[in-house]
Amino acid sequence: MPRYVVEQAGTVYEVEVRQRGEHEYTVIVDGRELVVDACAVEEYVCSLIVNGACHEVHYSQDRDHFSLLISGEHYELVARNRRSRAALQAGAGLVSGRQLISAPMPGRVVKVLVAPGQKVEAGQPLITLEAMKMENELRTPTEGTVSEISVGEGDVVTTGQKLAVVE
Repeated sequence: MPRYVVEQAGTVYEVEVRQRGEHEYTVIVDGRELVVDACAVEEYVCSLIVNGACHEVHYSQDRDHFSLLISGEHYELVARNRRSRAALQAGAGLVSGRQLISAPMPGRVVKVLVAPGQKVEAGQPLITLEAMKMENELRTPTEGTVSEISVGEGDVVTTGQKLAVVE
């Protein structure tokens, strides 16, 4: 049974995943049990039915960092097993080092809010992306310095495309 420690917006969750069928899982989040049916729809898009409610999820992943767009809401999270999290906590912290910010789904860059060389705080918005007629602020999961901005205002981006790097 895979067990993970997931951090999202500064909150840490204990997550356990148990497979029940080909696409069906029991997911236990901090002791709360959810029944999840998960099915890939296309590359970087999956359909989730969670306790009977359907959600389309657009995502990108860079190692243990995930960028999700669920019903127009953007989420950045880090998922690690307990051992790798313990090793990180003994060091510098849960989210550190070079962070790749990528597009969670296709869209258009509305605004670039930072520039290369700029210092940023964890959770600070970097880029505003319009997708599915909604604007989503893409934020950095860690403090650091913006080392790269790969897009400009008005650019059309694809799912998983690199937008920025924070180191």
